[in-house]
Amino acid sequence: MVKKKLPVGIDDFKEIIENNYYFVDKSMLINELLDKKSKVTLLPRPRRFGKTLNMSMLNYFFNIEDKDINKNLFDNLSILNTDKMKHHGEYPVIYISLKDIKVSNWTECLEEIKKLLKDLFNSKRYIRESLDESEKIDFDKIEFLNETGDFVRALKNLSKYLFKFYGKKVIILIDEYDTPLVTAHSQGYYDEAIFFFRNFLSAALKGNPYLELSVLTGILRVAKESIFSGLNNINVSTILDNNFNYFGLTENEVESALKYYELAYELEEVKKWYNGYKFGEKLVYNPWSIINCINNKELNPYWINTSDNALIKQLLDKNDKKVFEELELIFKGETIWETISENIIFDDLNNTNTLWSLMLFSGYLTYEEMKISPITELKSYSLKIPNTEIKSFFRQSFIENYTKGDVHFYGTMMEDLFLGNLDSFINKFKKMYISAISYHDAGDSEKYYHHFMLGLLLTLGDKYIITSNRESGYGRYDIALEPKDKRNFGLIFEFKIGDKNSIHDKAKEALTQIDEKKYDISMKNNGVSKVIKIGMAFNSKDVAIESKID
Repeated sequence: MVKKKLPVGIDDFKEIIENNYYFVDKSMLINELLDKKSKVTLLPRPRRFGKTLNMSMLNYFFNIEDKDINKNLFDNLSILNTDKMKHHGEYPVIYISLKDIKVSNWTECLEEIKKLLKDLFNSKRYIRESLDESEKIDFDKIEFLNETGDFVRALKNLSKYLFKFYGKKVIILIDEYDTPLVTAHSQGYYDEAIFFFRNFLSAALKGNPYLELSVLTGILRVAKESIFSGLNNINVSTILDNNFNYFGLTENEVESALKYYELAYELEEVKKWYNGYKFGEKLVYNPWSIINCINNKELNPYWINTSDNALIKQLLDKNDKKVFEELELIFKGETIWETISENIIFDDLNNTNTLWSLMLFSGYLTYEEMKISPITELKSYSLKIPNTEIKSFFRQSFIENYTKGDVHFYGTMMEDLFLGNLDSFINKFKKMYISAISYHDAGDSEKYYHHFMLGLLLTLGDKYIITSNRESGYGRYDIALEPKDKRNFGLIFEFKIGDKNSIHDKAKEALTQIDEKKYDISMKNNGVSKVIKIGMAFNSKDVAIESKID
């Protein structure tokens, strides 16, 4: 039997249905939206979890344009058996996506928004003749990118024009509403962007007499004070809530897909790689990764290639002791408890808790439990890395961050360390270190170099139990890596700070300290017979290393 094609990279609902691609029915999202009857619904979910496909489905369901043709798209879906089919094709729809507005400055951003609105108005040009003369002038100013066009109120004005043409209120769908804001923050023009989008969205969604309902998707719930000020009619459902759970794939849906494509034997491995996300009370899989895994018949990290590592880099740049201690825990498969804010305030990104919130809502972390403080009533969540795919992303990001992207060189360097080829390891480390450390970053604090080394070594968590600043023997070592396979070398690092003239002596002093304080005793008591001891001394971009094997 010829199998259905997989919709790799296709998020247009009509194209998937008409071309008989493999499709998982999420049409009851429509049912829940109409049951809830919220004027504005915001649905933040991680990227590549089906947001755009669901928004496309809503567009084809509600849109009055081509309603008779589009009705056939829902023939075999669950929504067909509900009373909500009476809403099919009953509304004018404004549907835009902001996902591609990723530019380096506000001038370019505004130009991209204007072009998007120009295309939107052009697609509705058939209504122009129903407008009065002043409305036609305003319509044309948007379509022809006139400087005096009212782009801030473009969505509100278009909803008015559509209402005038059809005599029916309008549904507004905005996909990836927060992409321009996330980009603006990282590129340094957030103030201009938030000022525009606050007015742009408020005009369309707040007190708009021509609005039937609106749905917005994104990754983050940007704080109401920042963008949804005064919008009291908004219903927000995040991954922490138990409603609107039509994003991602359930285990039954994944199992059915694997069985259909005759890959059922890989279910447990697939679960380990791509499961682990928790949306409300549901455990879900990443659909983008599942589709690509089935298509390639290979378990690989697929989701990580669809995004940059800006959030990880922000976390690493904190150079904070508590952050690194918590990263140690999650790399070991443990959980960390953090207070999570559902409202992201970009001005507050220096707050580590805000970064953990960003990591959770963006899909880099998931949660297991929630508890409420009886005193502060703040909610905290137990966070962890959801699966092997994301763990590999963390590992890759750490390597790229600490080696300036030379992943292959890092791999050979760590192989030398693992095998005990110390001369080769030291030579490669010194070469890597010169390019990885800048004079601006390096300081005279041992903490900086300790965190640099810890970040570099955390990627070895599959093979070692990694600890830092723990007691052993007669003192506290800086970093120890105890091998999970006791036949391999254990590793102990001690660090010192020195000036250019003393760092070689300081490195010898660090190595001697490992011996004298018997830092290896705990490891040897646990059955590790061979231990590599490394003393390092730093002075800005200079490093001296002494080592031995016992």
